[in-house]
Amino acid sequence: MSLIIVGITASLSMPQAVQAQAKADNEAQNVRIMRNEDGSFTEFRKSADDRVIERRTYGDRNGGNGDRVLRMTIIYRKDKHGKLRSGKIHDGTGKVLYRVVYGYHKTNGKLVAEDMFDARMKRGETITDPKTNQAVFKEKPVRCLRHRYDAQGRQLKPIVVCAPAGLMAEKLFGKYGSSHYGSDPWNKENSGGTTVNPNSKPLK
Repeated sequence: MSLIIVGITASLSMPQAVQAQAKADNEAQNVRIMRNEDGSFTEFRKSADDRVIERRTYGDRNGGNGDRVLRMTIIYRKDKHGKLRSGKIHDGTGKVLYRVVYGYHKTNGKLVAEDMFDARMKRGETITDPKTNQAVFKEKPVRCLRHRYDAQGRQLKPIVVCAPAGLMAEKLFGKYGSSHYGSDPWNKENSGGTTVNPNSKPLK
């Protein structure tokens, strides 16, 4: 009797094991890990419908023994055409620092505008609406990037305007750095398509 029970139990567990493996394989396909030039690592995760991308950047702990800590998280949202439209930038503790909105050229679809707003405090000015003649508050970005391209379509250094409240963003991304992640990490035709082991060390 005990052998029959064991056999039934084993047969029931096989589909569960297959389902668990399929789920693990699917989750692995939705994750990419990239090594950055400064030695930090960036992990990308996407939702099942490919409309939400989570980007986490890890760096070595100051004074630590090689252990890594979360420095920054950005959660992006795509439109139905697959373009990033907005993002929320969090610090390592999960606190939301900035909201960012992306704009694209109507003809060629290239990224042209990147406006970053302070998520901790609305900053702007009160203006008079010309249509209603009513006073309205207009929020202003604390950091703006206007992306430029040459005649061959190659990206040039962007024009950047940064208010004092956006200086922390410059520390996170660099003076001319964009919060947009650029090439699709899941596209195997570019360098972002390769998943690396974050515990590996470069060969000497």
